[in-house]
Amino acid sequence: MLKKFREFARDRRGALAVAFAVAMYPIMMMICAAVDLSRMSQQQARLQAALDAAALFVARLVADGKTPADLSAAARQIVEGNVNPTEMFNVTVSAVMDGASVRVTGSGQLNPMIANILSGSNLQVAGTAGAMWRTKKIDLVLVLDNTGSMASSGKMAALKDAAKNLINTMAAVSNRPDAIRIGIVPFDVQVRIGTTYKNESWLTYAGVSGLNSGNWTGCVADRDQSNDVTDTTPSTGVASTLFPARNCTNSALTSILPLTTDWAALRSKVDAMSPAGNTNVTIGLVWGFHMLTPSQPLTTARTLAQEPDLERIIILLTDGDNTQNRWTTNGTLIDARTDLACANVKANGIRLYTIRVIDGDAALLRRCATQTSMYYDVRTASELGPVFARIAAEIGQLRLTQ
Repeated sequence: MLKKFREFARDRRGALAVAFAVAMYPIMMMICAAVDLSRMSQQQARLQAALDAAALFVARLVADGKTPADLSAAARQIVEGNVNPTEMFNVTVSAVMDGASVRVTGSGQLNPMIANILSGSNLQVAGTAGAMWRTKKIDLVLVLDNTGSMASSGKMAALKDAAKNLINTMAAVSNRPDAIRIGIVPFDVQVRIGTTYKNESWLTYAGVSGLNSGNWTGCVADRDQSNDVTDTTPSTGVASTLFPARNCTNSALTSILPLTTDWAALRSKVDAMSPAGNTNVTIGLVWGFHMLTPSQPLTTARTLAQEPDLERIIILLTDGDNTQNRWTTNGTLIDARTDLACANVKANGIRLYTIRVIDGDAALLRRCATQTSMYYDVRTASELGPVFARIAAEIGQLRLTQ
């Protein structure tokens, strides 16, 4: 018996397995801890992203004048939709206004792989997010070709429908009285500003025998070069800066409508458009330019100093080549004036969309746009509706910025 006991005492078989088992325990604990740390990091990132999204969502509602009765409930809905419920539970969310900002805090719990390694209970993740959503104001001018060629291929009818739909879209996203204002500049060779301006000091009747404020029909021609392509403030002491009054070569040309929030008046102005006459893109674009700056001749524009978040936009539409201005019928020479006007508009920080309808100088209009993606080549009149809808959607999105 003693012999067997001594043999048993000397037997080392299985000792390695025991030692290995003992050594593996801390290794397994370290592996489980590492896995839990990785899970916590992943879920922390996911929770933070959900909190960020919730803060932006609630801030946008506040900016749009749609502040929820329960900020926390609105934020919680976004957070819970963006976390994984099989990984994270006991999610809590709180949202409060912090001055002009929205602050959202949240936390959640994860089951550990093995209890009491990293924590005596469930694993905790938490985060905080803040956001302030500013609503930009928009001043938008539609510079629209009213020349004779717009009467063909259903272009004018399609333009009217598309423009009115854009106006309706802007009205729908304009949640505050002055959030979006729209102006309209119909053009052919001239622009009709209307006889209400007949006594303005920036208007000159020189150059036409017998023309005066009593018999003027409300149109203007291009200013003297180089003021014809700029927004130079007119001065009574500098004749070249004044606007030449002319009787309208097209008696049906619709007058401009300065920036307004009168949606019915805008739709009526579009309906009143009637195509006739030759094409001078430059004068139409430049009067759109004047409409978006506060100096004379039109003085109702807002300034960036007054409205730091203001966006100024022109949508220029034409269906033809330049054919006539105050001095010439040479299209190349007129194109050069249009190029300069486009450059000056963009240099002033105005976003410029251009639309070519079936005909016209594609290269000129592509150059004119702020970006190539803001130039649209419409091949049939029926495409005008979708193009205007797309631009309206882009402008609506532009209003909202974090």
